Amino acid sequence: MAHAPLVTVVPGDPVTVYAPAAQTITASGDSGTLDTSSVANGILSVFVTGVTGTTPSITVYYDVQDAAGYWLTTQTLTAITSGPNFTFGSIGPGSGGYIFTSKGRVRWVVSGTNPSFTGVSISLIGR
Repeated sequence: MAHAPLVTVVPGDPVTVYAPAAQTITASGDSGTLDTSSVANGILSVFVTGVTGTTPSITVYYDVQDAAGYWLTTQTLTAITSGPNFTFGSIGPGSGGYIFTSKGRVRWVVSGTNPSFTGVSISLIGR
């Protein structure tokens, strides 16, 4: 009786795509264009140690760039309004069918009156 070949798939080592030093964020911004050509999926996490201001909120997004150069949002993390606090989400095919293109970015939108988020650590790790 013939047997199917044994196939063992070993996931690749994690790759840090984006992980700047902890920072204070007071305005909306983004990471700039990231090279995601070496990863197929990943996890995006945000940790905040402190929050001040009136009704402060920070929402973090993951966007991919399509072939025409347009940015498309493929993941929206839960907004952080107090600290210490964190949020995270998976990105890639396992999270709604979206794929990585060769270019992506992490983007954050800050709202409220005089909002300040201290000790902000944003991390994008892929495989």
